[in-house]
Amino acid sequence: MAESVEWVDPDGVVTPLRVEFAVRGRFAPPVEFDEDTLPGQAGAVLRQSLHGVREMTVPILVSRDTAGELRTALRDLAYAMDPNRGEGVLRVTTPIGDVRELVCRVSGGMGVDEILGETATPTDQRIAVVVRAVQPYWQATSDTAFTFTTGEAPSFFPFFPLRLTSSEVFAENTIDNAGDVQTWPVWTVQGPGAVIVLDNLTTGEKIELSRNGGLTLGIGESLIVDTREQKKTLTLGDGSNAFRYVSHESSLWALQKGMNTVRVQMSSSDSTSSVDLRFRPRYLTT
Repeated sequence: MAESVEWVDPDGVVTPLRVEFAVRGRFAPPVEFDEDTLPGQAGAVLRQSLHGVREMTVPILVSRDTAGELRTALRDLAYAMDPNRGEGVLRVTTPIGDVRELVCRVSGGMGVDEILGETATPTDQRIAVVVRAVQPYWQATSDTAFTFTTGEAPSFFPFFPLRLTSSEVFAENTIDNAGDVQTWPVWTVQGPGAVIVLDNLTTGEKIELSRNGGLTLGIGESLIVDTREQKKTLTLGDGSNAFRYVSHESSLWALQKGMNTVRVQMSSSDSTSSVDLRFRPRYLTT
């Protein structure tokens, strides 16, 4: 199976790209080291290492039957890749058959070097497009989703707080983050419900909505907890901010690589209550 590459602009318009074999920066993202030197001692002390911003060079060939058609194609491509319009997506279908995306902006190359016989002919143009991804990981093209509902509650004793899983009343569930690195989920809580706690038992972290009397959702009311980087919001269905309910012991936690034991607690629920968990696995490379 041959690899295919597409550019998806901020409006969702897809442009197939003919990529040549001179790509740079596709695989592991760059690493940044935070180090301190010590007076009178050799070397340094490593504080932490992090993946930095990824810049990737994608050489593409634009070919058309006539010079006029080529000019139109270059104009269209310049508009599709204009970074001032917002972030686009570089989408790759690999020879293995899976599809991964890099959210990025074009940071260079679209000025185009028109050198006849080297980078251009009357009907062909080579362009070394540089894309910049402030979040350097490739990601899946769709969400992995889990829906937690009350299921059929036994009639012989009450549940308080009610613990939810995807199929029945239970304490917890195991969720697999199949990516290479941690990822931050988006939660949608549909009322009625109160005393809401979202636990990652694997990491010992939780999101507890217990301050200021605690959050109570009525029938038809909802809460979205977006823990993603550069997001970090808690928004009620009417658009208001719900951060005032978050306990001081809470953190907007991530799903670690591999298996995570997740527990959802919500009292005062009924058969219409639900908690939806969505995330996209992230990868070091395509």
